[in-house]
Amino acid sequence: MQIQRAETGDYLSDTALKYIFLNDFHREHGAKFVPFAGYEMPINYKKGIINEHLHVREKAGIFDVSHMGQILILANDKNISSLEIYIPLNIKKIPSNKCHYSFILNKKGGIVDDIMISKIIINNQENIYIVYNASRKKILNEIFKNICDNYSILNNRCLIAIQGPSSYSVLSSFLDLFKIENFLDIDIFQFDNTDIYISRSGYTGEDGFEISIPNDNSENFINQIFKNENTLLCGLGCRDSLRVEAGLSLYGNEINEDITPIQANLSWALDKKRLEDDNLNGSSILLQQLQETKNTIKIGIITLNKTMLRNNMTLHNSEKKEIGNITSGCFSPVLKKSIGMGYINKVTIRMDKLYVKVRGDFEEVIIDNIPFVKKNYKKGG
Repeated sequence: MQIQRAETGDYLSDTALKYIFLNDFHREHGAKFVPFAGYEMPINYKKGIINEHLHVREKAGIFDVSHMGQILILANDKNISSLEIYIPLNIKKIPSNKCHYSFILNKKGGIVDDIMISKIIINNQENIYIVYNASRKKILNEIFKNICDNYSILNNRCLIAIQGPSSYSVLSSFLDLFKIENFLDIDIFQFDNTDIYISRSGYTGEDGFEISIPNDNSENFINQIFKNENTLLCGLGCRDSLRVEAGLSLYGNEINEDITPIQANLSWALDKKRLEDDNLNGSSILLQQLQETKNTIKIGIITLNKTMLRNNMTLHNSEKKEIGNITSGCFSPVLKKSIGMGYINKVTIRMDKLYVKVRGDFEEVIIDNIPFVKKNYKKGG
C-alpha cells in the first residue's frame, strides 16, 4: 500500500523501501518482490526466471525499470561545459535523437556511474536526457544540481522496457516507429495525448525499446503492450541473466568508483580526443592507461560441471595461486550452464588451466568469449 510520498517523488513502503509507481500493477500480476537499490522491485512472476529469460530471447519481455534516474537538462553552453567535466564525450557534437553509452567520472577517472545520454528536442529547445542507475541517484542528483541550471529531475515518469525480437511488432501495432529504425535511436512520440520518449535500446542484448512515460499514463501503456500474446512480464532476475549472457557490465559488479572505463575494457565508449582535455575528470590518468599495457583483462567464464558461479568467487592458476575474481555469475538458460564474467591477471591468460574456488575446493572452468550469446541489435538501413 502506498502510504507516503518521498522527496524524490517515489512512494515509500511501510518497510522503508521505496515503491515504483506501478507496484500495485505488478503485485496484481503475481510479482515476487525483493529489495534492490532501496526499492521494492519485481524479481520474477509466476512462470519463473528461466521462462522469462527464454521468452525475451524468443519473443518479447516487459520490464519496469522505473527505479532508475531520469533527468532533462537544457543543452546550453554552460550546462554542456559543466557536464563535460564529468562525461568523457564531446556533448556539443552529439547529434539529436541518438543515444550514447557513457560515464560520470570522478577526479581519478573512476566510474561514479554508467549512463545513457542523448539529446531530444522539446518545445523547440534542445535538451540533454540522461538515464542513470537507481543505486547512484542520490549522488548523481547532487552533481547535477550543483553544476547545472534549467534542469528537471523526472520523478513523475515511469521507465518501461520491452525487449526481444518481437518488441518492434508489439510496439508498432499502436505506434509508428519510423523515427527510431536503428539501435540507439531516440525520439518523442504521442500516447494518450502526452509526450513519451522512446529509445531503441536496452540491456539484454536483444532488439528492444525503453519508454519514458508520465506516471498517470503508464498503466494504460503497459496494459496496451501486455495484452499482446507475444509479451510476458519479466523481473530483475532474468534481466540480470540476460545482461550477463550479453556480456554487459553492471555497476557495483564490473564497474565502480575505483575502476576506470579503460580498466573495465570499456574504452570504446570514450571520446579519445576528450582524454587530452584537462577539464575532463581524470583525463591524464585515462590517457596514460590507454597508452600502457593493461595488467588485467575482463574475461568470460563457463563451468565444466554443475558449479554455480557467483560474484566474488576467486580465480586461480594451476598452482592454485589467486589471479583474479568473478564479478558476475549466473545460470545461462540458453547455454544451460553456469557462466560468469571477471577480471584476471593478463600475464596468466595463456595458462594451461583456470580454477574457481568453491567452498574451499578448486574446480576447473574454461575461458570463453564475451558475449556468450550473439547480440541482436537492429542496425543498418
